[in-house]
Amino acid sequence: MPNQKELTRRRFLLLAGSAAGTALVSTACDAIAGHAGSEVRFINTSYGEENSMSKKVLVTYASRTGSTAGVADAIGKALAKKGASIDVKPMGEVNDLGQYHAVVAGSAIRGQKWLPEATEFLSVHQAEISHKPFASFMVCITLAMKNGDQYREGLKSWMASVRSAGKPLGEGYFAGALDLDKLSGMDKIKMGTAASLGIFPKGDFRDWNAIEAWADSLSGIL
Repeated sequence: MPNQKELTRRRFLLLAGSAAGTALVSTACDAIAGHAGSEVRFINTSYGEENSMSKKVLVTYASRTGSTAGVADAIGKALAKKGASIDVKPMGEVNDLGQYHAVVAGSAIRGQKWLPEATEFLSVHQAEISHKPFASFMVCITLAMKNGDQYREGLKSWMASVRSAGKPLGEGYFAGALDLDKLSGMDKIKMGTAASLGIFPKGDFRDWNAIEAWADSLSGIL
């Protein structure tokens, strides 16, 4: 006989909607993109030495709770180890791509799409991106769920607009982090309830080895 927690969990899934799989993926990614509660650190920094022999690469991101910012920073550090000169910046602080040989861009997800500022970044800079080596990534707590990899193919469809805008040479899909202290309002209530029922895991599930390995795979094509 199912225990009370399992029954409650099932009821939560039913209330979430009949298309539970799609709804859960969307909800989990939305939580990462929710409005921040406590202070969030966004990263704007540089790595590597700029010289006539090095390629200058922009790693830019859109983030709400800082999880995607941390992934972008790790990608930047890994690329710098391979000899590139790297700028890591929030998308809202990028004005010109002219100085960059290549662009790596990533975002959290909201409503099965990149965040609005990420979508705007692609729109504004599409012409330049289309003529530069380009790679993209997303960060979503869904991939940290039990059997989360079953959603990976579905997540790829959410990158369709990115694919059409920039034709990325590589795509990265990374689990994020769920810190309820960095959420507020309905996002915090929704994710807190789901976490208490064991649907979404709390904690930091970013796989730094996988992130670095993906960045290393880009060094030969950017």
